[in-house]
Amino acid sequence: MTASVPSSEEALERLKRVYFNDPGREVEFRAGELVMAQGVENRRIYLVKEGALVAYRREAAAGVESLPEDSTGRSYEVFRSGPGSFVGVHAFFSGTFCSNTDVVAVEPTRLAYVDDTTPIIDEAGQGDFLHQFVPVLIHELFVRNSRIYARATEKEEALRMLSRAEMSATLAQLTAGIAHELNNAVGVITSRMQFVAEQLTYCLAEENPLNSKLFTLGYVDKSHLSASELRNLSRRYERELGICQAAAKVLAHLAPNQEELKRYDKKFLRNIDRCYRFWELGHDLRDMQMAAKHAAGIVKGVKRLGRASTEREPGVDVADTVQDAVNLLANMLKRVTLRTELAPLPGITADSTELVQVWTNIIKNACDAMNQAATPQPTVTITADVYHADGITLLPEDYIRVSVSNNGPEIPQEIREKIFQPNFTTKKQGLDFGLGLGLAIVRRVVDSYAGTIALESKEGETTFTIFLPINPLSQSQSVEST
Repeated sequence: MTASVPSSEEALERLKRVYFNDPGREVEFRAGELVMAQGVENRRIYLVKEGALVAYRREAAAGVESLPEDSTGRSYEVFRSGPGSFVGVHAFFSGTFCSNTDVVAVEPTRLAYVDDTTPIIDEAGQGDFLHQFVPVLIHELFVRNSRIYARATEKEEALRMLSRAEMSATLAQLTAGIAHELNNAVGVITSRMQFVAEQLTYCLAEENPLNSKLFTLGYVDKSHLSASELRNLSRRYERELGICQAAAKVLAHLAPNQEELKRYDKKFLRNIDRCYRFWELGHDLRDMQMAAKHAAGIVKGVKRLGRASTEREPGVDVADTVQDAVNLLANMLKRVTLRTELAPLPGITADSTELVQVWTNIIKNACDAMNQAATPQPTVTITADVYHADGITLLPEDYIRVSVSNNGPEIPQEIREKIFQPNFTTKKQGLDFGLGLGLAIVRRVVDSYAGTIALESKEGETTFTIFLPINPLSQSQSVEST
């Protein structure tokens, strides 16, 4: 009958029981006490019974290599040992009997040991101590190598993060310089456009009051019709009034319904067919001014990731800021069907540039998601109304609610929270790559108004809903506490 061969675990437990179970060969150390000193004689192998040890390498005695020290002379941690681990193996079996590390107890520790006076044959006559210890030695080397590999990986990751942090710091410095230059340039554009608009109004008024009126109406346009509604109304005016397509489009902006149309006399309607370009001039100049303000807002938005803004004014119409965002994204929205339902809203204390930036980021993300997924008949729906939290009217719990929906792909559950974090982006390739700042800025701005963001997403319908409190007190408290 063949005798069974004990497993490595069984052999290890037997070794501990036979050689490291003598109470007369046990020592205890307090936390912080030195167990072995590097370069000092050590003729023992220790088994950790209780507690924990840590080993360091410092500048060693002559003839013993050491790990390099840093500029402060700090030693490097080599390994840590807990209950069941062996310490002093190298010194004992190499025959040098000299410790190559400083071993320190990091908590109250109890150790069992054998030394060079231990009998080499056990009482059962099963071989010498070295022969029995070979499997343990291999296991101990494996454990220590695994720890070294883990620490090397941690250090590599730390170096990578340090490199990334240095790169981010450099980028932040460059961004600050670029932001300064952009602010100067945009400031000049904004102020000069305001001057140009004023002078054009005066010059046109002297030459032809109708042209001046059209220019002014284009410059202050606040129409809230969707693109499809504008197309349908302009076709109707073109057909009923016999005016050109471009003039009919302008008239659709000026008179979104029959009541508004009655405000304009017949002379105005007859001449709009040849003078509509003055409205377009005013409207384009207004869009340019809004684009310049938005560019400045982007720079401010990046800075707001670290601090709150208090540059807010009362009486801001949220519906106007939504329409401004739609105007800025007009070129992108040509590829989608846009539907807007903007109810009359009370004014709130806000920075209109901040709000335009919020809507712009959300609408642009919706368009990008539908474009990447090749969504058939892409549609963006924007609604704005007053949300009464208690079903009554205009109490501190009342909010302005703005929802932006699209019929694109579902946002996976596992990234719904991550999309609001800085540097997280799903757009990594092509010309539409992202920096992962858009929705982080959106959340930062909304939080500063004591508002909230709700996200609902399923295949074919994703909706971001923003709630902004109407009560100015809530907003000011949020700004101070942010």
